Amino acid sequence: MIGVILNPNALGVTRDRRLAERLRRALGDAGEMAVTRTPADVRDAVERFAQAGVELVASCGGDGTNLSTVTELVRRFGPERLPRFAVLRGGTVNTVAENLGVRGRPDEILARIVERRRRGETLEVGQDLIEVLGPSPKDGAGPNGRDSGQFGFLFAAAMGARFLEAYYGGPLTGVAWATALAIRTATSTLLSGPLARWLFDPLEVSLTADGEPMPIDHVRLLLAATIPSVGIGMKVTWQAGAQPNRFHLIASALPLPSMALQLPRVLAGEPLAGQPHVDRLVRELHARFVVPQTFTLDGELFREREVRIRVGPRLWVVKP
Repeated sequence: MIGVILNPNALGVTRDRRLAERLRRALGDAGEMAVTRTPADVRDAVERFAQAGVELVASCGGDGTNLSTVTELVRRFGPERLPRFAVLRGGTVNTVAENLGVRGRPDEILARIVERRRRGETLEVGQDLIEVLGPSPKDGAGPNGRDSGQFGFLFAAAMGARFLEAYYGGPLTGVAWATALAIRTATSTLLSGPLARWLFDPLEVSLTADGEPMPIDHVRLLLAATIPSVGIGMKVTWQAGAQPNRFHLIASALPLPSMALQLPRVLAGEPLAGQPHVDRLVRELHARFVVPQTFTLDGELFREREVRIRVGPRLWVVKP
């Protein structure tokens, strides 16, 4: 069986009033679709899918919908018994789907998956997750006091989180606005303008990776990811996925003029050039900020003073 989670609040879904109907038609008798408006709805849907013996769960919404769905799957099934997972898109930027090479309309993607399964064909890839926890790993507390960690693909603090705040505070959402904001950022960085100075304002932090203190105490970029592109083709975490059971850590305090020269490199998937800079594959990261800081995990914003990130379970993602 296939379980489909549809988030009607996702902008890519709200802009297509007939999407739910087309998804139901594409699914047919191959499974069940749940419309989820809140995290509690997602939790209830995953529980219902588990009771029904669902073997594949497909998420239709933005990256935040994927985050909620995957997190509930890990909590309910455990890391060793996870069902297969499919991304149907449905957001405005769809960073995770782009990294996984998923293209097309949500109903078209689902129809291809259903047809492949009916023919007995399988096409899936292993994808490591990261788990992000709050300051108390002993009791499993997650970001903002949640009862366990959040499981996703892309963590960012400093510039990455501030860029997302600027994106959400803009006049619209979508690839066009994200691209325009990225161009404004690049221009401002070249000119050392106010936008760039705010985005790249150094953040004081203490970092320990795999038990080793990192030789950097201020960062303009702080990223941890198992996917290479952080959005709109920016392959900053270029090594992500190169080695199983590792995520790519980028902690950079490059001067602002040097940051302005990195755009061709990140578009080409090449490492950032210059120092001070940390670029390595790790299993675990402990970040302590001087004061609580905003960070993002798969497009959702959180705020903590201390964050632990570790490699999560491997998710098997079905390709349409």
